[in-house]
Amino acid sequence: MSVRSRLQLKEGWSTFFLLWAMLLVASTAIMQTELIDGLHIVPVAATAGMLTGLALSRSVFKDRTAHLYALVFGLFVVAYLVSSILPGELEWRERILELFARQVDWVEKAIEGGTSRDGLIFVIQTTAVYWILGYTAAWYTFRHLRIWRVILPTGLVLMSVVYYYNGPRPLIMYLAVYVLLALLFAARTHVVEQENYWRASAVRYEKGIWFTFLRAGLLASLVLLLLSWSMPVMSANTTVNDVLSGTQGPWREFQDNWTRLFSSLRTYGTATSDPYQGSLILGGPRNVGNTLIMDIVVPRQLRSVYWQAIAYDTYEDGSWRVADNLDTRIHYPDDGPLQVPPTRARQSVQYVVHNYLPNAGYIYAAPDVVATDKQMFVESTRDERENELLTTVRSRFVLRQGESYQVTSRVSTADATSLRNAGQAYPAWVTERYLQLPDTISEETVALAAQLTAPFASPFDKTIAVRDYLRQNITYNDQIAAPPDAAEPVHYTLFESKEGYCNYYASAMAVMLRSQGIPARVISGYAQGDYDEESRSYRVRANNAHTWVEVYFPGFGWIQFEPTVSIPTVDFPETAEGGDAFASPGLDIPEPLELEEDPRALIEDELQTTLDGDLAGQEGTFWADFPIWQTVLATVILLGAAGVLFAAYSVNQRVEGDIDRSYQRLGFWATLLGIFYGPSETPYERAEKMTAVVPKGRLPIRNLTHEYVRKQFSAEHAGDSGFDPRSEWRKLRPMLLRQSISNRLQRRRIDNNKEA
Repeated sequence: MSVRSRLQLKEGWSTFFLLWAMLLVASTAIMQTELIDGLHIVPVAATAGMLTGLALSRSVFKDRTAHLYALVFGLFVVAYLVSSILPGELEWRERILELFARQVDWVEKAIEGGTSRDGLIFVIQTTAVYWILGYTAAWYTFRHLRIWRVILPTGLVLMSVVYYYNGPRPLIMYLAVYVLLALLFAARTHVVEQENYWRASAVRYEKGIWFTFLRAGLLASLVLLLLSWSMPVMSANTTVNDVLSGTQGPWREFQDNWTRLFSSLRTYGTATSDPYQGSLILGGPRNVGNTLIMDIVVPRQLRSVYWQAIAYDTYEDGSWRVADNLDTRIHYPDDGPLQVPPTRARQSVQYVVHNYLPNAGYIYAAPDVVATDKQMFVESTRDERENELLTTVRSRFVLRQGESYQVTSRVSTADATSLRNAGQAYPAWVTERYLQLPDTISEETVALAAQLTAPFASPFDKTIAVRDYLRQNITYNDQIAAPPDAAEPVHYTLFESKEGYCNYYASAMAVMLRSQGIPARVISGYAQGDYDEESRSYRVRANNAHTWVEVYFPGFGWIQFEPTVSIPTVDFPETAEGGDAFASPGLDIPEPLELEEDPRALIEDELQTTLDGDLAGQEGTFWADFPIWQTVLATVILLGAAGVLFAAYSVNQRVEGDIDRSYQRLGFWATLLGIFYGPSETPYERAEKMTAVVPKGRLPIRNLTHEYVRKQFSAEHAGDSGFDPRSEWRKLRPMLLRQSISNRLQRRRIDNNKEA
């Protein structure tokens, strides 16, 4: 065999390059995500897999033998490529052992429920997946032509990459190019099949016909892409999402396992529906609505609680901001509790938050949060002992509607006497940040604060005095206009408008306390909501959105105070005898407290009630609006139609599989085409009359007629045992159908012209 013949492909080199382009587009897309370093080897692996598949598909090996060779060679290729990105000082033997050890460690974590932070595992497995895609694509192109086994696997992987990628690169363009190439590939392989058939049937055809097909396929593909691109985007249906995103569902479990086992991948920001940002502006009216935000399942009713989102440190120009020097890090559940400053009179409480926001970013939690079962972005600064001073905690991956998470917080049980005696030995990090005030604070504001606090010695009593003044003298109104541009908002609230909502109450209290040397900060989140005794849960709605004040007490940490008159005050028992975090005093509760049951099981009934009842009042739930009887009827009709089609298909297969009945069917089609036979015409004469009307069907019509004659009139009364009438009908049936429709339309035009 000459070198030239060896280099020839019966499928054509254009097929090869189209396939290669598809694989390069799909593999380059995953490389462009930059989820982890090392993904540049993925296109190389896909190419190597395709070349391996091409070589083995043209070999004399049987399928199983070829696949076995491919497996061995694929392991070598993947190991070699991944080993090449390991540190250069390692020998190749050490690199292979390192890869094996890492993979074993990852499998152990997958089985035992641990968290893997080894980014190389993702590179290994992604490289292996794309090598397999390259190999199978070549195999099902050059050994067994199955175009959907070529297009769909790679396309689905690419689609999943594009769908879940939230980064800045326009990966949708890669998907568009892949679809275009896939359509061209389908057109090219169709031409290959036709060329094989034409050669076997000794049909003459132009050698360059494949280029004409590709050109037509390119135009058709571009038209389809433009049409699909111009179609409106279908937004996600939140009620469907409620049903599909059940906390115990397999998809949710898969997502949790994915984030656990590939926790080192880079994440990109996703638009969230949280109402809080890095600043809090004292502006005009607010309209929060009554949308359901979350349910929080607790062991028992808490004495008083808020659900914190973000802590603001700095007040400037009528707005609060977070610290500028925040450190952001990823915290994993198996890292253990957060390293927060130790404080007294705290009780550990474990609870479950069930999210109803379409996309939530914050971990809403009772102060002070110390642990969750989600991977978190922790934004904080550090004290002199390297303890974390939390500003906010966010879920590393967006929290979908219907998703739940478990939280442990250390809720304060401090009594009034203890706080009154806490003293004023504030740490340096407290005085440096939480006594800050701008020069714009008016003298009247400072004077009022001094007047209110003068009768008291302890910061606790001073805080209560300022709180009570605001509750008694400022009218609650959440529809106020924004303060005038020249006015300082706190001064304007205290001395001019004398009305406002929680943002103004909290700001006035924090500013007045800071002016008297009492460290304070402003917190935004949600008030506790409505407690339901039966489900042991708090229901929090949008109108529970709230801002309050925290004051720092040495040894006890940050303590919540409520200056807004529309919200009940935080009660402090005078002595430690009532110092329980829960509503019922005198309970002996161990630390840490854990729920008596699986916390996720506690919300199942409540979740169902929510989906069937409460959300129906807002958007309508899936099942409340679901047309059950119409769906049942449609299903019955579809099943009946499917049964009829299946029965018709079975009958049709039997008829077309028998040469005698096939010939009778030719007569039936002749009648539909307006062809009438004379009683003396032979089968071949009848075939000629039919081919005159359907010239493109000449070959299958003659083959069917010839096989019928052999069976009827030969000495053995037997046809060719290898002849398959069904294959002839597959080619002939569309031609007969098109011709019969064309004849009928032509007759109708003639009749219309006669009537005219």
